[in-house]
Amino acid sequence: MRRRALLTSLAASVAGVAGCSFGVGETDELPSITPADRPTPDPSNTDSPATATNADGDPPRPETLTRVITLETGPRTYALDSWIHAPEGGQIALWFDRTATPSHPARLRGWFQNGTDAERTFTLGEVPMVGQIHGRPPGDHGDDDALHLAPTRNNDLARRVPAVVRADSGYWRADEMGPWMARTARLGPGEWARLEYVLVGSPGMRGRPTGTYQFGGDTHINVWDSNSPGPSVNSRFAGRSVPTFPSGGQVQWYHEAGPGTAAFVRPSTERLELNGRVDFEMVNHSRETLQCGHWSLYKLVDGEWYYVAPRTHTDDCRGLPPGGTKQWSLRASRGEPVACGEDCSDGGLSQGYLGGGEYAAVAGYGHPVPQSGALVELIGDSVAVEPTDDAIAHRDGGTVTVTTDEFDDGRHPPDGTVTLERTGTAAERLIAEQVMAGTGAGAGRGLRNTLPFLTAETDRVLLRTDAHVVDNAVGYDERHRRFTFRGEAYVVSRGPSEA
Repeated sequence: MRRRALLTSLAASVAGVAGCSFGVGETDELPSITPADRPTPDPSNTDSPATATNADGDPPRPETLTRVITLETGPRTYALDSWIHAPEGGQIALWFDRTATPSHPARLRGWFQNGTDAERTFTLGEVPMVGQIHGRPPGDHGDDDALHLAPTRNNDLARRVPAVVRADSGYWRADEMGPWMARTARLGPGEWARLEYVLVGSPGMRGRPTGTYQFGGDTHINVWDSNSPGPSVNSRFAGRSVPTFPSGGQVQWYHEAGPGTAAFVRPSTERLELNGRVDFEMVNHSRETLQCGHWSLYKLVDGEWYYVAPRTHTDDCRGLPPGGTKQWSLRASRGEPVACGEDCSDGGLSQGYLGGGEYAAVAGYGHPVPQSGALVELIGDSVAVEPTDDAIAHRDGGTVTVTTDEFDDGRHPPDGTVTLERTGTAAERLIAEQVMAGTGAGAGRGLRNTLPFLTAETDRVLLRTDAHVVDNAVGYDERHRRFTFRGEAYVVSRGPSEA
């Protein structure tokens, strides 16, 4: 593998950013500026062209890839994506090699390589952070607030190198908007081109808004306030002390967060009428990748937390990089869960059979504690425990036998039975949301189709179902399970009653 000393096939024009211009904004008064040094390339200094140090000509790979920097020109932290996707077999590596100071802007170095075994012409305007070098600003900000990767003289794919200046705001900006880069580059198998950019604002910039700057596809740079990475919280739960979870895991609560909190979950509302939707956003303003993700819903009852949903989590570990965010939506219903469509496309949840009360949405990301969460109050009536529509009950004295569609259906799993009776005491407590949602000991409809039938004139309820429902209700390889529900103690047993 090798880098061409001269890329002979660079086209003369630059790929623009569709639907977005980056011209100089009009202003009545220009801020004072400090020009940056523009040294001539020299092999003896740090601005000289980089060369591969590997004997086989592979592109350079620093021992540590710096993805996060804190500026010395203003209270901002920049975080670069840890992975940049290049189309058509291209490969990209970029890292920060210096931060912004009063003497120079922040700089990125790296390379773009043809990772295929054939010569290929790349359209650079389709390659994030190679030809797509103009970062769209967050939210409602305009072109003057964009971030740009301005090529230096050490960038093999640059068509023109812009001058950069420092304004009164303290942040560096370009003095014109190009075009700067070639339109195409033709690279042989394994050949690579050196990249070097300085990270600057538009000519008409006024400051540096915080948020996410998009450089094409899913590639972005995240910016946040170095002095105040946390939220400005005006929470209705302010000053509220909440109990720890049964597992003992620590949680950074939104209502306890402040300007110095580096990782937190932010709710769109802290009070919601059933049926409704609340959105949560996990924000990582630390310098570390947080893991392992997954969202959970709990309910607070009589000073204790009860797990409600989802029924299962996938067995994987998800990372949230510095500056990254994750969204999660809860569609909360008192009756049957409603189809949530795109609300659930990014890990959201449509949860039915929720009663009024205080809940917590908890994400498995946190810093320095392992989890982050937010409280929300759901407004509505309590939940009644009702059997499924296919449950058919038959009474014989003090025994009620309930049969569901899973029984005697001729399919796997085999048939099974479970018996519910009253008992003296039990340590475990279940709430209606767990029974109706199928979590806790009620997973698989086992308790939902027995508890409603254990009335004052009933001694026991026998449920005829399948083996999976039995296992979920009693516990795998367990014979009995004791629990309390709404002040009464019960025992659920595998098979018919031994009485």
